[in-house]
Amino acid sequence: MTRAPLRGLRLASRLVGLVDGASRTNMRCVLLLVLLCLVAFLPGFFATPVLDRDEARFALISRQMVDTGQLAETRIGSESAHTRPLGWYWVQSALVGAAQLAGVRNADHTIWLYRLPSLLAAIAAVLLTFWAALAFTGRRGALLAAILLGSSAAVGVAARLAVADAVMLSAAAAMLGALARLYLPTQAREADSLLPTGAPRALVAILWGSLAVALFSRGLMALFYPLMTLLALVAVDRSFRALRVTFPVVGLALCGLVGLVWYLLRHFGMDDSNVASAARAMMGRVSPSFQGTGPLPGTLLVAFGGMFWPAAPLAVLAAPMLWKARRLRTMRLLLAWVVPAWAVLDLIPTKFPAHLLPLFPAVAIAIAIAIERGAMALSGPRLVRVLWLWPVIGAFIAVSALLGLAIFDRTTSLLAWLLLLLGFFALVTAAAAVREYGVEKSALLAVVGMLISGFGVMQLLLPQMASLWVSPRVVAAIARESCPTDSEPLVVGAAGYNEPSLPFLLPGKVRFMDGAAAADFLREGGCHVVLIERRQEVRFVRRAEALGLRFERTADIGGIAYADGRAVRLSVYRRTGG
Repeated sequence: MTRAPLRGLRLASRLVGLVDGASRTNMRCVLLLVLLCLVAFLPGFFATPVLDRDEARFALISRQMVDTGQLAETRIGSESAHTRPLGWYWVQSALVGAAQLAGVRNADHTIWLYRLPSLLAAIAAVLLTFWAALAFTGRRGALLAAILLGSSAAVGVAARLAVADAVMLSAAAAMLGALARLYLPTQAREADSLLPTGAPRALVAILWGSLAVALFSRGLMALFYPLMTLLALVAVDRSFRALRVTFPVVGLALCGLVGLVWYLLRHFGMDDSNVASAARAMMGRVSPSFQGTGPLPGTLLVAFGGMFWPAAPLAVLAAPMLWKARRLRTMRLLLAWVVPAWAVLDLIPTKFPAHLLPLFPAVAIAIAIAIERGAMALSGPRLVRVLWLWPVIGAFIAVSALLGLAIFDRTTSLLAWLLLLLGFFALVTAAAAVREYGVEKSALLAVVGMLISGFGVMQLLLPQMASLWVSPRVVAAIARESCPTDSEPLVVGAAGYNEPSLPFLLPGKVRFMDGAAAADFLREGGCHVVLIERRQEVRFVRRAEALGLRFERTADIGGIAYADGRAVRLSVYRRTGG
């Protein structure tokens, strides 16, 4: 071996020793996993501005609940969404309201407060995956499964965004763990001391309670995963045992209760007309949320490669073993959790990559079992080459971030360069020396490479990309505008740029309109300024000339509207003269 692989081997051996030491007790496993989550999730958590569009929309709805005290209404401006579940907004609004009471300055405009529930839910998802895996394998394998989940790219993103994906993931892990203990033989749970094996009532409560929480936080999509799994088990087993052991009557009763509470709150807990009129007075319609990817089958498979990186190549290596062992009850349950749901998600016309997240705990457990049993066929060179996706995807992410910062913002970060090179070196070593190291050591080394690279991208590069963060720069430009009197509020009109991050960040009011209406808005007088996107500028100027309106440009902001993938050019105008 050369010097580089030897150094990598020493590091990989220490990582394996760390896992061995932690796997001696459940408490050590929990402490290690919490530490891993903090290292993986915190970079960029506080530094990254609010993201368009889903995160900003979630935060706006929660803030409206705090401002109005109307907890039964999910509305952004004049847009109402009565099909949205309430639970996640309640958690966010309660946290922000508590921060306000505690005296936190600008708590309702501080995005990391809205993200904090996602961080806690993601940590819970990793710990619950460890608990779920104990029903399938020993403590060491369960720890490895939780490590693979906690280090995956999509879980890291879910932990940093103020959306409900992380709570759905944690609920899925809890449901999988409870279902496994109800469905699998007793001998499959020998290593599990976190819950008495003879506690079916507690397991049923965890199964359906987790579903109820997911329903009230994520919506009807939460029913999809356990339903598909139970139907698949009934079909494969040719028996209703999987249904009987879960006591479905309890589940139906809980789901009915959640639906009843939801209905009562929606129809008797709000004054829709008053809220709607106040919202329309405040703003117009903001940009819609993410509407899903295209209809091509296989899109989700490509997305999975990036979402479950760096563990995605290991899933390819584990697939042959899983198929051969499909008749074992443990493998049958894992496959029933993943395959039917994935097939349906891939066949429906509109595909949401985030819907794959609840499948990740089962995938991580299957990979850990394959590693523990030494079942990955490394003799085939084609399978081994799959692991080169580690450095390839890592290099793509790093180069994209570095080039984006250099081209669009004309700057760079030397520390980020160093960290990305170290991470890339770890990923290359893990892929190149897998035959000498073994899959487990290489996988742990790849996780370390991902964590190092992730810190460089999420903490040092992404927050510095000013070209991406258009709304914060707009807010900074508008903050320089002054009103004739301090008591007069500044009201902003926006034409052609209606990203939800703008009303979230602005301390005052914002109204969305077209270019012609912006001229009328500016003519009203008062302390008004307008933000005009270049595609609306001609309409604004023509209408202003027709009105005889005199105006001046006070700021220009350029950047990239990443939600649409297009360049934007914005100008701030205010009225001059009489």
